[in-house]
This record gives sequence, C-alpha cells and structure tokens, in this order.
Amino acid sequence: MENINKVQLLEWKKPDEVMQLHRLKMKKRALQARINNTRINRENSRLGSTQKTIENKQNIESNECVGQKRKNPFAKDEIKNKKLNVTAPELETSDDNTLFELLKLKTPKKNKIENLMLDCPLTFSNAFLQLETNKNILDSEIPKGEKYIPMDWTLKTKMRFMSPKPFPWNCKLKTSEEASGTTGFVRCLDISEQDSTLDTSPNARLHRCCLIWQHPSLPWLELFPRSAGKVSANLTSNTTIVNNIAIKEALYKEWSESFRSLFHLLRARQCPYFYVCANNFTVLFRAAGICGISEAHALLTPTTRGFRESLKQEEIEYTMPLKKDSKRRSDTIDSGCDTVDSTLSNASNFTENENPDDEEDQTQDEWLESLGVENSEIRKINNSQARITLEKQIEIDNMKQSLIFVKGVDAQALFNFLINCKSAITTSGPLAGVPPTLLSPVAFHGATLKPIKVKESTVRVDKERYFSLELKGPLLPHVLPSLCFLMKSSQLEQYSASCAQLGSTTSFSAMKQKFEQTESKNVPIPEYVFGKENLSDCGFNSELLKHFCSPDPAYVQIIENIKFSNNLYTWS
Repeated sequence: MENINKVQLLEWKKPDEVMQLHRLKMKKRALQARINNTRINRENSRLGSTQKTIENKQNIESNECVGQKRKNPFAKDEIKNKKLNVTAPELETSDDNTLFELLKLKTPKKNKIENLMLDCPLTFSNAFLQLETNKNILDSEIPKGEKYIPMDWTLKTKMRFMSPKPFPWNCKLKTSEEASGTTGFVRCLDISEQDSTLDTSPNARLHRCCLIWQHPSLPWLELFPRSAGKVSANLTSNTTIVNNIAIKEALYKEWSESFRSLFHLLRARQCPYFYVCANNFTVLFRAAGICGISEAHALLTPTTRGFRESLKQEEIEYTMPLKKDSKRRSDTIDSGCDTVDSTLSNASNFTENENPDDEEDQTQDEWLESLGVENSEIRKINNSQARITLEKQIEIDNMKQSLIFVKGVDAQALFNFLINCKSAITTSGPLAGVPPTLLSPVAFHGATLKPIKVKESTVRVDKERYFSLELKGPLLPHVLPSLCFLMKSSQLEQYSASCAQLGSTTSFSAMKQKFEQTESKNVPIPEYVFGKENLSDCGFNSELLKHFCSPDPAYVQIIENIKFSNNLYTWS
C-alpha cells in the first residue's frame, strides 16, 4: 500500500509545463536585474561630475599601469587622496612660479623645492620668510663701502699705507722717473700711458704725488707745522732775523708778493685752493666752484674775540657756521656776525647791527628808571650783563666753534686784512719775524718746490707681514685721493691708510658737513657743472676735480683711517 501511495504522489509532467516554469524563472531574474540596474544609475547620478572625473582619471591610470588591480573609485579615503593628487601639483607649480615672480626671486631648482617641502610647505608665509632670510644673507654677503674717496680739508702731517702685497713701486728713483714725475707735477700733466710721452712707471707717478709748493723756504727752520713747541730752530740765526730790520722787511716783501700771486691765481681759477699757516691760526682759501660754492671763499680757524673785533672794524662780514645758534638776542656772542643756521642769506653789516642793540639798551634803562631803580643800580646791572657777554665770547676762543667763513667780496677784504695784519707774524719764539707759510698744489711767484719725505719698509702685525709706505710733510687734501687712484690703477687689491692730522684744522671738514647742507640747496646743477669746467686748468684731472667740486656734503669727511677692499672704500 505504501509503494502504491508514493507512486500516486509522483505525477507525470509534460515537457510544455517544464519549459513554462523555466521561462517564468528567467523573467523573474530579468526583472530583478532591471530593478538593481535602476538603483545603481540613481546612485551614480547623485555623485555628480566630480566622481566621473575621478573615474576617468582612474581608468587612464589603470590603462597605463597594466597588471595592477583595479581599485574601487567610490571608496571615501581613495576619493580624498585622488583629489589631492590631481589638484595639488598643478596648483603648486602655477602658484609657486607666480609667487616667485611677484617677489622677484629666482625659482628654486627641483632639489631645492624638494628639500624645502620636506622642511615646510611652500606657502605665502614661508615664501616671505624665505625672502627675509635671503635679504639677511645678501646684506651679510654684500661688502660695505663706497666707490668714491671723500675729501678731507684737514691738513695732515703724516700718512702711512699698509698692504699685504708689495707696492708696485720702490723709493729708489731712476733719473728718468724723477724727471718725469717732476715735469708732470710742475706742468700739471696727468701722467698715464694713454696721453703722455713721459715715463709712466709707478715710481714716476708716485714721485708726482709727493711734491708741494711752499713759501717761504728756510732750510734751518721747520715751517710746518707752525707750532712753537715742535719747531727745532737755530736760535742764533733766529735772533739775527729778529734784530735785523732789513732781513725782516725782505722776508715780508717777498711773502707779500707770493701771497698776492697765489690769491690772483685763485681768483682766476688756476689754483683750486691754498693754505696760509700762521702761528696762531690757519686760513684755507678756495676757488669759486669748489664744494659747489659759486664765489671764492675762505675759512679761518681758530679765532679770538680780539681778532673778530678787528674784522668788525674793517667791516668784513663773516659767519660762524659751527657756533650754536642762540635763542635770545642778548646771548649773541659776536655782534655783527651770525650763524649759518640763523641768517646766512640775509647778513647785514656790523654797523647796522649795533643800532638795535643800543636802542634796546636805552629802552631797558628807561623801563628800569620808570620802576624807580637808581642809576647806580642800573650801571651795576649793565656791567654784570657786559661781563656775562664777555665770558661767553671768551668761551669759544681758540675752539673749533670759533671758525669763521667769508665769501665773495669779503674774501677779498680778508686777503687785504691778512696781508697787512701785524699779528700774523709772531714777535717771539723760534719763528719770530718769519711770515706765515703758504702751501699750494700749483706754482706761484717765489714758491719753492718741496718733496714729501717717503719711506718704505716691512712690518709685522699679529705675526703677519705687511708692506708699509710712510709719508711725512705738509700733506694737502689732494694727496690721499691721488695716491689711492694710483694704487687702484696699479691693481692693488687691498690696502689701508692711517693719517696724523693737524688738530687745529679739523674744523674745515666739520664746517662742510654742517654748512653745505644749507648752502648746497641754493646751488643749481648747471652752476656745479660750470664750476667744474671753469676749474679744468687748475692742475687736477677730471676724476679728482669731480670730487672737489661736488656740493654733496657726503663727499667731505674727516678721515683718520681708510681701507680699500673689494673695489670699495671704507673710512673712520
């Protein structure tokens, strides 16, 4: 019975029915697949254009890298990484180049960029930090100094050059070298290989720089510097000059002719400058055009109250550029003279300046009388004020602040005053009866050609050997720049120089630093050019004359030490 029931359960099916069931299953599967595809397309449309770009990029990379397993483009971490990989290099290259162009920096090489990226990211802040670092490096690497040599109007007594390499000359002059150097100096010729047939050796050019014109010249007397404590003289011979009136008159007559000749050369602009060295003061006369000043002018230092009173009596107008300006009228030290800071352009004569003072004193006296003050008390007050004024006048005597400046017609008046000034010739001491010393870079009547003493040697400083060149004598302002030009033309790469100055003449350069700042404002450029051209026959070459005629106060400095290195000059 059981077998019969099992057979009844198993019904026979026709082939058509089996195929119908199979086709139904296939339709179900197709419908399910269609539903799945619709959902995938919706998700893809939500991702947007950014995911499509990433898919395309990944497909390209997968085609290039054959054999690598394809990565899922929809993974979040991978999408972030891919975004950085796609956009970062393009932004870095374009923005960095633009950044370096804006900052005017050179674009670093690849290895430098890699090192920089390892240290810190290349952002704007880091780029500005790099810019500051580069500036500091450049400032430390760029040598400091100037290409020009400043003018120092201070008279010097000694000068010493030192160099680690030998100088291109020696102190043993040949006949032709001495003759060519002397000829070049006397005739004011620029000895060079281009425009001269004279001996152009370094020895000849050195000898040309070491000559000077002087008057008077007495072999038994040292007439520079004019300091009684430093002059070695034969007192017997000096007594002869003092007691012999004929000798004194002859010396004075010759000196007057020489002084007059030299001043005429200055007015004609055939002499750029010259010095008058007396025992108690020194005068510097400069031609029109020097330092950009349009008129011939003179500087005198130091002065005393009595000397300034003598100038006032001769109606010589002057200014005191180094004297501090007084706020009160009663504090004016010298009636009739003004500082450059107060009234440079509106100077008035001395007689006119006295009247307001007298009127002011009368007004004060009348005011005191109106208050009931007795006349005896008014006289005491006036005497105390006069004493205070006198003390202030004496304070600057023989000081740097006592320097006076005259120009134009007053420079001519000062010349006439000095040529007849009895106080210019001392009556006691080793130089009694001897007129002041005249020093000039060009020849004049009665001048004597004097050589500067030159000594060459070797010295050791900190166990290092240096070559030394020492000069002794009256060293005028053109000597230092002339020697520096000579060393530069001789291709001497490094050297230094130290100077011993005549202390009483340092105010000549100090006045320039303060005075020309106001004076040069009134000097137009064409006037400076005309001054330079008018002095073209004064004996200086164009390069040296350019510095002497410049109105720029930076071209005038007090130089004690100067150093040449890397084609630049530094000084102190």
